[in-house]
Formats: sequence, C-alpha cells, structure tokens
Amino acid sequence: MASCAATSTGPVAGFDGSWTISKRGVVATQPEALTRAATQEATAHCAVQGKRFRQVDLKESPSGLLAPRAETALTFVCE
Repeated sequence: MASCAATSTGPVAGFDGSWTISKRGVVATQPEALTRAATQEATAHCAVQGKRFRQVDLKESPSGLLAPRAETALTFVCE
C-alpha cells in the first residue's frame, strides 16, 4: 500500500530507445516496494506496444538521514 502514495514520473523516453521510471516513496516506504511498482508499470507500458519488458539498469536509494524518502530509478527497453 505504501507504493500507492509514491510519486512517479511515468515512463520517460531516453535518447537510446530506453525508458526510465523514477519513483519516490513516503518516509516508511522501502525501495523494493517502489521497484516492484516500477517494474509492473514498465511491463504494462511494454505490453500496450505488444512488446516485452527488459530491465537495463536499476538504482535504489533507501530513506535515511540525508534522503528522507526512498527512491527507485528503473531503466528498461521494450523488445
């Protein structure tokens, strides 16, 4: 449920044909929950195009003293 309160960029196109979805959670959100939500969103984005999701890169940042919110950036392609 915490991922429902997360903010998301939605799929953002890269110059190389890749896409990136960035999510930022509320204070108690774990980055793994954000990654799951981003992966589901990416899979759905590719499915609409009749293609399959393939992860290219993943950056997860947990919340802490210097970063009050967990963040995830998932880069993917649709093949």
